[in-house]
Amino acid sequence: MAIENLAETLLEKIKLITQAETVIGKPIQAGETTIVPVNRISVGFGIGGHAGKGETSASGGGASVEPVAFLSIQNGDVRILPVTKDSSVMSKVMDLVPDVVSKFQKHSEN
Repeated sequence: MAIENLAETLLEKIKLITQAETVIGKPIQAGETTIVPVNRISVGFGIGGHAGKGETSASGGGASVEPVAFLSIQNGDVRILPVTKDSSVMSKVMDLVPDVVSKFQKHSEN
């Protein structure tokens, strides 16, 4: 594959990973509360090639999606629940919305 085609394909894939829907997740309805995940996206990649006797090209990369906060919307009140290394995000969500686990389970079964 020519290096130009390789670069174009790689950049298209990165565009899909870093779209807004990945940063701001799909809202989850749990009773009267809407939970919206907010993520941090990290992407790194490299590409190289050689056009000579044996044309070669290669690419490599990686991406990570890390939750950084949840938005909680209830009765017009918006709260930000940050995710920190020393706190459990699930315990914060459980304190806020007691039936969120059953909503997650129903959502994942569909």
